[in-house]
Amino acid sequence: MSCGNLEAYGRRRSELEGLGAAPGFSLGKRAGDAKKGGKAWTGTGLPKDLDWILPELVRGYEKMGGSRETAQVHPYYFTMSLIDLAKASGAELVIGSVTNINYVDVSSPASTPPPIIGRSGGKSPSMSSLSSSTSTSSSRSRRKVESVTYTDKETLKSVTVPASHVILAAGPWTARLFPAAPITGLRAHSVTITPVAPVTGYALFTEISIPNSSEACNRGPVSPEIYARPNNEIYVCGEGDMEIEVPETTADVEVDESRCDNLIAQVSSISDHIRLGRVTRKQACYLPVLNIGGSGGPLIGETRVDGLYLATGHSCWGINNAPATGLLLSEIVFDGKAMSADIRQLDPRRIL
Repeated sequence: MSCGNLEAYGRRRSELEGLGAAPGFSLGKRAGDAKKGGKAWTGTGLPKDLDWILPELVRGYEKMGGSRETAQVHPYYFTMSLIDLAKASGAELVIGSVTNINYVDVSSPASTPPPIIGRSGGKSPSMSSLSSSTSTSSSRSRRKVESVTYTDKETLKSVTVPASHVILAAGPWTARLFPAAPITGLRAHSVTITPVAPVTGYALFTEISIPNSSEACNRGPVSPEIYARPNNEIYVCGEGDMEIEVPETTADVEVDESRCDNLIAQVSSISDHIRLGRVTRKQACYLPVLNIGGSGGPLIGETRVDGLYLATGHSCWGINNAPATGLLLSEIVFDGKAMSADIRQLDPRRIL
């Protein structure tokens, strides 16, 4: 799968008129914007196998990576494959909605009392002072996970499972279960399209200028991202927004049809394969992002609650970083520390 930046003028005025360039939030996938006329541009010519983009509309193209540097996976097939592998190794999959992480207060280890000096002439502390010292130390307590309560999807019954270790990987819902986590949700819309003919494997980060119907100037640009998936499906996503708060469940996510229609019109203007294709899905999801300025995600590792671990704040890079995150957390839980990478900057305790 190759990656590229693409800039184009939309030519189908009837499809693009009325599309607004509503302010949104970047999903954070672009290292920087290429500048027209700069050294980054390789000219207007597209790769020969990128034949599903209308070449006469392209003003510039920059290659970001080739098939050896990038890859494309289908999120559903990827996650289901991992679940099947886990089941084959003895894991049990339970589907439900977690309602509570339950804790118990535990005392911190008592501080070592001062040494009792006798024969050397020192004064031995009184029993009352020793008791006071021990009591003060023991009074410092912290929480420890005890169990997790969830509502079973099939039976709708509330079930509590004892637990010594809990890994919270709830994405934008993290703060619902652990309010101390500085995680919020960024809504992102997307569509899937079956092209009229098969397309080659490219991921395109575009800038498309929207022509104004009444003036010579252009409205925009807009920056939809186009991914050719391996199952003859094209996935398109746009900027994020925070207009609607994260709902209670994924089933309650509100889809703004107009945002999806805008995406379809934008990418249809530069590709007949897309324009003549079939839209199969309009959808929205929430990305987990840190809401602390100056701090980047994700958060991976221990919290200040014994037995509670976080794996969240990946923004749009969740699928990409999921395998590494899982490996690191398994090392932290079973080996006591991360072995595969230095993730001290991702330690949740530095901001909790």
